[in-house]
Amino acid sequence: MQTEPVSSADTPAPRRPGSILGTRVQRTEDPSLLVGTATYLADLDLSEYHPDGVLHAVFVRSDIAHGRLVAVHTDDAAAIDGVEAIWTAADLGIDAHHGFVKVHDDFARSPLATDTVRFVGEPIAVVLARTATAGRDAAEAVWAEIEPLRAVVDAEDALASDAPVIFDSHGDNLALQIVDPGPLDLEAISDHVVRGRYVNQRVAVAPMETDGCAAAVGADGRLIVWPSTQMPHVVRDQLATVLDMSNDELHIITPQVGGGFGGKVGLHHEFSVVAAAARRLGRPVIWSPTRREDMVSLPHGRGQVQYVELGCRNDGTFTGLRVRLVGDAGAYPTIGAFLCGGTRRMSNATYDFGAIDFDVAVAVTNTTPVGAYRGAGRPEATALIERVVDQAAMELGIDPIELRLANFISDDAFPYTTIPGNVYDSGRYAMALRRAAELADYDGHRAEQARRRESGERRWLGIGVAAYVEITAGGASEEYARVEVNPDGSATVFAGTAAHGQGHATSFAMLVSDQTGIPVESITLVDGDTDRVPRGGGTGGSRSLQLGGSAVHHATEVLIDSARRLAAEILEAEPADIEIDPDTGTIAVAGVPASAMTWAELATRTPDATALQGEFIFDQHGATFPFGAHIAVVEVDSDTGRVTL
Repeated sequence: MQTEPVSSADTPAPRRPGSILGTRVQRTEDPSLLVGTATYLADLDLSEYHPDGVLHAVFVRSDIAHGRLVAVHTDDAAAIDGVEAIWTAADLGIDAHHGFVKVHDDFARSPLATDTVRFVGEPIAVVLARTATAGRDAAEAVWAEIEPLRAVVDAEDALASDAPVIFDSHGDNLALQIVDPGPLDLEAISDHVVRGRYVNQRVAVAPMETDGCAAAVGADGRLIVWPSTQMPHVVRDQLATVLDMSNDELHIITPQVGGGFGGKVGLHHEFSVVAAAARRLGRPVIWSPTRREDMVSLPHGRGQVQYVELGCRNDGTFTGLRVRLVGDAGAYPTIGAFLCGGTRRMSNATYDFGAIDFDVAVAVTNTTPVGAYRGAGRPEATALIERVVDQAAMELGIDPIELRLANFISDDAFPYTTIPGNVYDSGRYAMALRRAAELADYDGHRAEQARRRESGERRWLGIGVAAYVEITAGGASEEYARVEVNPDGSATVFAGTAAHGQGHATSFAMLVSDQTGIPVESITLVDGDTDRVPRGGGTGGSRSLQLGGSAVHHATEVLIDSARRLAAEILEAEPADIEIDPDTGTIAVAGVPASAMTWAELATRTPDATALQGEFIFDQHGATFPFGAHIAVVEVDSDTGRVTL
């Protein structure tokens, strides 16, 4: 393995000789992925669970956005060779339930639609067939009688007084509302009010691997479920409730997960169907959707319309911020509805606004439900704030960097309590932006931009500026880790997080190696298995290295304490006299190099094989708030439209 220093514009912080932290390390999880030995969901071989093999679940989905489901006709489909069963909601017999989070009782969703369909892509039946081809053919042969109802696919339209009500029991299409206690009179305290309507459009999550899951009854009678998920323990707990099982009756194992980005959090309703089918039929069942299916069934992200007003004095000083945000929750509101509150939570951004008035209204619409995606509510806040700051710079004729520098929260204000209630732990916002401007040659590019405008050149220059502060690990702040040393001197990390491409195996191994000297390539990661890892919050909310890594770090400290005690017994010394040398990967009595043992020697000389391990549950007690700045320079050929970064 080759290592080399990480390049940096600034001088890196000094580190002790031999420390692996701060070096560039090859990812240990990649070789098996690159050569195809790692197992993704679609690669699972479930033949051992039944002599007749696996059944493929194929969902029949509504092509109507809103309608009364009168009947689902399955006779033609059932006659297709290879079809074992076709179920509608009545056959499935699972009550309506919520997904990752509950917004309101009224929005519980049946895994297969009952009397109403509310978005294109909502499942109305499931085919269980011996081959995926037979399943798809049968799904095409299912037909439904649906009486169309007026659909509403725009969040603002859904909140209009004459909009069709999507859930009769709810009475209107308002899923969630947050209203600040008093209006902010920007006009009275400002020389100028900048106003804008900004759209943070809905996006499809589109991970490299589509959604999916598989399930089978194990030899011990327990139900094993393999979901492509970011949160295996959450799926276990929620699925146990839906199927009226105990947690102990369920074993959740995540295969390799090819991306999630927030779209694969919590229990998906298709998981409930697949698990119920495997349990009832006694056959392994797998659901691996197509990309097209994934685009309408996996929760979408974003989906906000932001009405923003920024009060300014003539010198550019901000006087206050007023926002009216309309969010789109989709047909069955879940975590996406709450994320609009996350946008409000981060609306203070990097600036001293003086006052903030931020109201939120989230609508139910006849569209795919909106979930979490890539920052989940927080990037939307940065987008709206940086847009209005840029607009203010243009309207006031002030350089966008100078306007930001004039209004940043000052370095000496931290810890800083924001108006929405966050406590920023630290920040040097001006430093980051000034450094970015220096690296980008901002002044030089501004001069070149002015020159081109004056000369009428057809190759235009655009300069974008953005400052941001992020909230990380802002939800559940607890995570689990265990570190074990094996008889051959290698180590195994057991983590409550769940990797889906981020490099957890390498990152956690680096933390263990830095303290023990065990080589990174000799440290493996176990995650995503609820039998082998007793608890965990999974991965989401930018929490993995911060919480999971901290748990691994502290678990390694516990391991080292155990190693000192065990080595002290073997070497007939006091535990306080035992030193762990991470540069050589040895354990010895201080000042007696001849006493040095390797981790393998210590492990083989330890009578209790379970003694050489450390376990820790890390609880952070609050979020942290990293920050940064970006500058982008693009050239646009106004004759051809070609853009060059």
